Amino acid sequence: MKKIFLIVLLGQVIFLSGCAGALVGDNGRPQINEVREQRSIEQIKVDGRITSAIKARYADDVVLRKLNVKTYRGEVTLFGSVPTRSVMERAINLARTVKGVTKVRSGLRLR
Repeated sequence: MKKIFLIVLLGQVIFLSGCAGALVGDNGRPQINEVREQRSIEQIKVDGRITSAIKARYADDVVLRKLNVKTYRGEVTLFGSVPTRSVMERAINLARTVKGVTKVRSGLRLR
């Protein structure tokens, strides 16, 4: 009887040890599916409108239309490559003029 109990107990320990990372996270770090959205539905909609408005302003420019635009709580971050500093400044200034933008961060790089 003791052998059966030990085998069952050992089996449960092995099974649960495989689930431990999902239950408590990997070394205290949150798992991907544990990330929670910190914006309201309305804020997500506003951020989407801001991103769309910036992309619309960039649409006629061959260089600017290739840039990535991310908006979070009104703060815009631009990503991508531009050929000159003046094109970089134009991208930043156009983004600043969109209604609802509170800050523009540049992740732009010169080619």
